[in-house]
Amino acid sequence: MGIGNKSHSQVMQNKIRRRDTISELPDELLLKILSLLPTSKHATATVVLSKRWGSLWKETKSYSSRIESLHLRLNPIHLRVDINHVVGIAVDRSLRELRVEMVYNTFQFPRSLYVSSQLETLILEKLDLVDVPPNARLTCLKRLHLLSVDFPSDQSVKALLRICPNLEDLVVRRTSYTSVRIYTIDVPTLRSLSIDNSSVKPQLTNVHGFEINTPSLNVNVTCDQPHKFLKSLKSTQYLSLCCVTSHTPCLPTATSFLFLDRLELCSCSIEWWNLLIRILGVSPRLRVLELKLFKKHCVQYNDDDTMDSWNLPDSVPECLSSCLEIFDWRQYNGTKQEREAAIYILANATRLKKATFYSKFGQRLKEIEGVARGSKTCQLVFK
Repeated sequence: MGIGNKSHSQVMQNKIRRRDTISELPDELLLKILSLLPTSKHATATVVLSKRWGSLWKETKSYSSRIESLHLRLNPIHLRVDINHVVGIAVDRSLRELRVEMVYNTFQFPRSLYVSSQLETLILEKLDLVDVPPNARLTCLKRLHLLSVDFPSDQSVKALLRICPNLEDLVVRRTSYTSVRIYTIDVPTLRSLSIDNSSVKPQLTNVHGFEINTPSLNVNVTCDQPHKFLKSLKSTQYLSLCCVTSHTPCLPTATSFLFLDRLELCSCSIEWWNLLIRILGVSPRLRVLELKLFKKHCVQYNDDDTMDSWNLPDSVPECLSSCLEIFDWRQYNGTKQEREAAIYILANATRLKKATFYSKFGQRLKEIEGVARGSKTCQLVFK
């Protein structure tokens, strides 16, 4: 019994001697600690720790640290009120990026996003988006990603883009889940557009394409039917294209790229050359050309994979004879088809300043080292 009392007495004395080091911290640091708590309710509960904390928790709302990013991956059992509450807290703390994945459930924007949002990036994935209110505005939004997102109608896409007056970057990934027929993209401020249509099944005849109206745009397209997109890109200055098809691609009648300055073309398809020749023929101002493999799904063909025919034009494309200055070829393997294509471009690009080939086959690079070049000032670089 005495031992027990002595032990208890010692514990009490130790508690008395123990300093309250947290309360001795400066107000600035304490406010920082409180601001990291998820809600003001949790901050209020800290008053039991120290009398000094009681006057600080009220200041945490104005001091709260900025939340840069919030990622919500939700299933159908999550209530919309819970989503609104979480997003509302993040918006109050100057949320910059919001990503919502709903597993193909209905999603409606919380009202807080329209009222006081400083949101700059919005990524929506695998969900059905409810129509936005006509008076809504996402004035700070610069980047919007629509990844397998379905809308009530084609007009719903227009309505969403209309409330983003400062949008600069748009990514659209269509899948067989989405039912929108025509994506109308009429965004004057848009600078970059990335389209992935490769997952849409060809038999879905109700899925058509895009109508694009922007004054100055960089476009990245992954598709199996380029004619559905290229006609809408007449004002494009930069085009990055991956055509995942084994069929000879075609361009719509009267298609022209009068403003195209830079073209990146994926060489994963054995028909890439025919597509390239057709684009060169309608791109009189093309200055930079780059050939490469874009993504992991892109597989380089070999000498056994050859096109049925080389559809060379009757005359040399105007851009080769008057404009092309930079030519880069990455993942150059030196197959027969690639070698013939390289010789054709080098021989006919009379204004070419620099041609760079990236390859792990040094011997095959030497095969094009001595070919005739149309430009006497062209610098040939091997890496």
